[in-house]
Amino acid sequence: MKAVKRVCLGLAIMLGISFSIPGTAPAKTIKWKMASSWPKGTMVQWAADEFARTVNAMSGGRLEIKSYAAGVLVGALEVTDSVRMGTIDVAHCSPGYQMGKLPAAPLFAYIPFGMDAVPYMTWFYDNDGMELYKALYKSYDLGFVAPCGVLPTEDLAWSNKPIKTMDDFKGLKFRTSGYWGEVLSRAGASVMMLPAGEIYEALQRNILDAGEFSIPSMDKDLSFNETAKYLLVPGIHQISTITDITINKRSWSELPDDLKEIVKVAAQSVTMRMLTHCINEDIKALAFFKEKGVQIEYLSPEIQKELAKEADKLLDEKAAKDPFFDKVLKSQRDFRAGYANYKKLMTPAYE
Repeated sequence: MKAVKRVCLGLAIMLGISFSIPGTAPAKTIKWKMASSWPKGTMVQWAADEFARTVNAMSGGRLEIKSYAAGVLVGALEVTDSVRMGTIDVAHCSPGYQMGKLPAAPLFAYIPFGMDAVPYMTWFYDNDGMELYKALYKSYDLGFVAPCGVLPTEDLAWSNKPIKTMDDFKGLKFRTSGYWGEVLSRAGASVMMLPAGEIYEALQRNILDAGEFSIPSMDKDLSFNETAKYLLVPGIHQISTITDITINKRSWSELPDDLKEIVKVAAQSVTMRMLTHCINEDIKALAFFKEKGVQIEYLSPEIQKELAKEADKLLDEKAAKDPFFDKVLKSQRDFRAGYANYKKLMTPAYE
């Protein structure tokens, strides 16, 4: 009988159904609340909702996650602390949002001139990334952490002023965040940090000269094309962006092993789904911007190289002050050197 139960349980997990075997108690439904840092209707909130949907389906209803957008349960910047305190069970956020408490956090989320999605996730899943990522969050005493989504390259800026030389950054009122803000400040820009929902009006009222938020499809949802004449690409400030889940320690400990495995697999599944879904939507969004008369400008390679040098200097300075930051940065640079050689040898010349 035990063997039959094991076989039935395995089939149930694979097929995403739930049932009770005669002589056994019905499986208890575990209910979790998940809050995100993202506005409703955005692509990042799609990823949070998709994670909840995937877990609910794969568990056959045994683990039920209710997904909430930013501000419904807690504020956008409060979700990770809320997980730590047990106010919610799961947060969908980005490691980069912990920069104020964990200086190395942006290395696991987005940094200027970082890796694109494929090598980034390869470093995470098959190189040093995951071990270092867990070490990053160790002081938070969480139950489980994992990447849960990766965005492709962002737009660099929506602007009402052309940006064609380094001098054009001087005095530019620019909305951005993270280490990119420090790089632009060195270039002479006046950097401001505003929530996503305030960027449209700030551009419209000339509080901002330029600003960035995310990928083309997300920027389309926020209608930035209505308030800015120029779209500057590529997003050298965020070549790719990692979003993640953090889970409360007690909530995680109460899960049986098979449900823990479902959560892990769902997070990996959403990471891939988010990437391909976003790329497909971004293709359509860029075509939409062109139809609407937006001037799409490619940033001069010379400017990109100059800004890359400033970004490397900034990261080196931070590494000199923080041994863990230095360890992570060295791991990424070593991996990138190997990946660059691999890509050079394995990329066809006909493209």
